[in-house]
Amino acid sequence: MKNKVRINLPKKFSNLLENLPEQGMGYQIVDIVLKNGKSLTKKIVLNSSILELEKSEEIKAKEIDTIKLHSK
Repeated sequence: MKNKVRINLPKKFSNLLENLPEQGMGYQIVDIVLKNGKSLTKKIVLNSSILELEKSEEIKAKEIDTIKLHSK
């Protein structure tokens, strides 16, 4: 956990994820597109509201443009 950071998602993304299926008990695997065009794939969101990232990937919540469930 030392190399992880957790970011509270803005309400609009939490509301979106609450209406989508979980991949496991209390978590979803998502792909994220940032406003600068960069993508983060296969990221864990806990309880539809907390994004878990590696420290090297740390972003601010306001940088997120879109979030969708990861598809295989």
